[in-house]
Formats: sequence, C-alpha cells, structure tokens
Amino acid sequence: MHFLIIFLRSLSLRRLVLLGFALAVLPLIMAIVSAASAVEELAVLSQKSVYQVAQQTQKSRMLLERLTEAERRARQHLVLLDASSRHSYEESHQSLLEVIASLLKLPASKPLVEAVSTLAEQEEETYQWIMNSQQPQAEKAGKDDRRRSKQGQELDNRRAVEAFQALNAKAKDISLGYSEYVDQEAKDLETRSRDVQRRLFVQSALLLPISFGLISFFVYLIIRPIRRMDISIRSLGSGDFSRPIRVLGPRDLEYLGERLEWLRNRLRSLEEAKQLFMRNVSHEIKTPLATIHEGTALLADEVVGELNPEQREIAQIMVSNTRRLESLLARLLNYSQVNARVNRSKLDTVDMATLIGQQLDEYQIQFRAKSIVITDRLEPVKVQGRAEQLRTIVDNLLSNAVKYSPVNGEIRISLERNGKNMVLEVEDDGPGIDRDERCHVFEPFFQGRAAREVGVNGTGFGLAIVSECVASHRGKAEVLEPRNDKTGARINIQIPLQFDT
Repeated sequence: MHFLIIFLRSLSLRRLVLLGFALAVLPLIMAIVSAASAVEELAVLSQKSVYQVAQQTQKSRMLLERLTEAERRARQHLVLLDASSRHSYEESHQSLLEVIASLLKLPASKPLVEAVSTLAEQEEETYQWIMNSQQPQAEKAGKDDRRRSKQGQELDNRRAVEAFQALNAKAKDISLGYSEYVDQEAKDLETRSRDVQRRLFVQSALLLPISFGLISFFVYLIIRPIRRMDISIRSLGSGDFSRPIRVLGPRDLEYLGERLEWLRNRLRSLEEAKQLFMRNVSHEIKTPLATIHEGTALLADEVVGELNPEQREIAQIMVSNTRRLESLLARLLNYSQVNARVNRSKLDTVDMATLIGQQLDEYQIQFRAKSIVITDRLEPVKVQGRAEQLRTIVDNLLSNAVKYSPVNGEIRISLERNGKNMVLEVEDDGPGIDRDERCHVFEPFFQGRAAREVGVNGTGFGLAIVSECVASHRGKAEVLEPRNDKTGARINIQIPLQFDT
C-alpha cells in the first residue's frame, strides 16, 4: 500500500485522472463484455434449439408418413406379388430407413434413441417377412399364375396390418416422446437463461461497486490536496501565517503546495516586518507627539503666560489636532494588529444576541443624546469565534450608525440564523452610501460623500476593521440596497456558525 501511494503521488494530475478513469471504466467494460458474451451464448442456444425443434418435428411427421406409405405398398405387394409392387415397397422401405437414420442423428434422450432403434428393428423384421412371403410359391408358379389362395392372402394381410399397427403405434409414441423432449429442451433453455441473468446480476453486483469504489478513491486522491490548498489559501487570506503548508497528492499539486509554503513564509516575513515597522514608527511618533500635545496644552491653559484671543484660538486648534493625531495613530495601530491577533485569540462559543444587547446598553447615552430609536429583532444565535473581534464588529457598526443617524432617527438591528451562517444587519436613517462607493467603504482611510456632507470627523478605519474581523472568521461583509421606504446605510454581515480552520 505504501508503494502504491508513492507511485500515485509520482504521477501528474492529468495522468492520475486518466489512470483513475481507465481503472474505473475497466470493471464496466468487463461487465459489458460478459453481458455480450452471455447474450451471444443464449442466442446460439436459442437458434440451435429452434433448428433442432424444427428438424425433430419434421422427421417425426415424415416417420408417420413413410410408415403409412410403406404399409400401403406392402399390402399391395402381398396382393400382387409382382416385381413392380416389390420394387415399390423396397423404395418405401429405403425412404423409411433414411428418416429413421436422420432421427438417430438428432439430439434426443436415451429412451427415445432406444425407441427409434427398436422401431427400426421391428420394421426390418416386417420388411424381411413381407419380402420373403410366398416367394418360393411365386417362383414355382408360372408367370400368369402368381396369385395366392384367398385364405393365405387374408392371413398375410391381417398379419401385415397388425405389424404396421404396432409400428404406427410405436412411431406415434416416438413422435410424442420428441414433443416432450422439445418441451424439456425449452424448459432447459429457460433455466439456462435465468442462470445467465443471475450470473450477470452477480457480476454487476461485484463489478459496479468496485468501479464506484475506484472512482471514489481517485476522487479522494484529487479532492484532498485541492481542499488542503483551499484551506491554506483561506488561512493566508485571513492572515494566518503560523501553520506550515504541506500538500500531499499528485506531483504538480504538491509543487503548488510548495509554492504556497513559499508564499506563506514570504507573507509572514512581510507581516513581521510590517508589525516591527509599525511598532517602531508608533514609538518614534508617540514621544514627540506627546511632547507637542503637552506643550500645546500648557500654552492653551496659559501656564507660561497670558495669550491674546488669536493666540488662544491657535493653541486650541493645535490641541484638537494633536488629539486627532493620537486617535488616528491608535486606530492605525489597531487596524494593523487585527491580523496579528487573529491566531493568538482564543475561540469561544459566543451568544451573539447577548453580546449585541450588551453593546446596545453601552450606547444608551449616545442614543439618548440624539433621541435615536432602536428597533431590534434578535434571534438566539451562537457562533464559534473570537469574542473580542465579534464585539469589535458590533461596536464599529453601532458607532457608524450613531454618527450618521439624524436626530430622532432610527437604527434597525436584526440577527438571525440562515442555514450554517449567522446574519447580522445594521441599518440607519442617515444619508446612506452611494452605489459607486459601496465597493470602497471597507478600505482603510476611505471616507465617502456622506461623511463630508454630515460633517463626521473620522479616520476611515471603522468599516475596514469590521471587514478584517469578519474575514478572520471566514465571513463576508457587504453593503445592501436600502429598503423601499428607507435611504440610510444597510450593512450585512454573514459569519459561519462553526469556525472552519
């Protein structure tokens, strides 16, 4: 078995498919050849049986006809006792012998053969008796006086009638015997046909599972490395660079697995370099930024001296912008570390309805500040995932909805189970998202037309972080069309209930 696996792995995908197809088709071809052979065998037997039946029927009928003819000519000879009647009876006798000989050549049961042989012997005895009857008297008598006495003629006729009646009875029994033999042959042929059908069924019952087993085996050999590659590609797409990629299968698929392993190492190196760069940059930026923030705060608080109105306004602007820079830097670091935290986070069974309820409680102050009405429809759905990231998804969606919702607006939240997926939908009454912007809203730093119109100050990382967290759970985030009577943004999140590793 080990050598077989090594041999199969040495083949290319194309050769493996061709080999699998050939081996899977071979049992089917064997079944077809066997069926064709059985059908041909039955056809030959049927044809032979039909020919034998026709011959046996014909010869049996001819036997009765030849006996009747021989009896008629024998009785005529017994009356006339001349050369012409003698010759005529001899011809009838020879013709009868030919029919009997042909019957003996045909397939028949042993009793039938013995009956025909007995008939031939009895007929030969009758023939010899008739040919020798009154022959001496006929030779002594003159040519014009060959008639026998009336009494002797009656005796010979009676004996001839009895002899031929016995022969006819024997011939009828033989004809009936051949009919029974034909019926038995038909039954045997039917039995043979059932045996062939049973044999074909057994062969099919054995060969077809073998064929399906071979198909399943080769499909497994082909699908297994492809599924492994699919899982590896999805892991790479979600930022999981920790597990080595090893694909076992056909030679060319193993080569692709090696290239995926090279890509994993390359992406891991780039990710580590990016994280190192972000840490270094954040450290280098945080220190002077903190100093600037403290200095501008001292100036704004007039610790170093009184400022005139214009100077105070400039100081406040500097303080506001340094705070904004600190927030932007924090979100940038958070976004860059989402993928790095994916594989260090623990998988839990998260009750999404409870999690969303907790997040809604935390946003009660923001809701009251803008008199926002919350309409929720939360079904009990549990997801296997990372609680921290799932909470981040809900938090960012609610944050965006609050930012863009008008005063006295409404935020609609729905949670349901659709097959093997959890579906979370958040919809607000804000200005919505333009069609041409929907494919960009999950990109970092992107801020659409609505943000500029409403005057929302943001970093453009909210939905980007949502997208990364959803992708790390093998899910999908998308923007849907608003409902018929609404114009706001409608974000749809779909995450598998079971985390596919």
